[in-house]
Amino acid sequence: MYSGSETAVDYEQKDRRCRSETEVWSTPQSSSTTDRDSDPELQAFIMRRNQVDKDTEEWENLNYDIHSLKCARRKVRTRWKKLLLRLGYQREVDSLLTVNRQTVLSDRENLEKSRNLLHTVLEETGLFPRGLGTHERYLFVMDRLVSLDSAEDFVHLARENYPRVHS
Repeated sequence: MYSGSETAVDYEQKDRRCRSETEVWSTPQSSSTTDRDSDPELQAFIMRRNQVDKDTEEWENLNYDIHSLKCARRKVRTRWKKLLLRLGYQREVDSLLTVNRQTVLSDRENLEKSRNLLHTVLEETGLFPRGLGTHERYLFVMDRLVSLDSAEDFVHLARENYPRVHS
């Protein structure tokens, strides 16, 4: 329900916004989409928030956490996109970053190489903010880059553009 100070239109807009938050990678600026349950961490935050009274500090904290997580993920996606554009994938960048339930990995040999290269990116670059989980989607992207023989170049650019800052 909505409080007396909210109009029905305000409530509908908030409701629509809440529903759209479950579509993690589907933003108006992004053509990359996945199914609603593709991000269990974000989905858990949203489900917890939806079970809490909106007029509480807990709801505000959960809402902030959801917003922060989405911003961090968007930042990572933007970084990957910039590097892919520098590699010359202007036309393919969005399709390279698109991952959904139907996405499959190429083969076992590429999978191992992709895992190792993604691990290198995680450990030796600042491409992913510390503490940000759920890197699985980028395993699919790295697999595509291995298939295109561009993965090592991507890792080199990531090291160059986003060096790991040790604190």
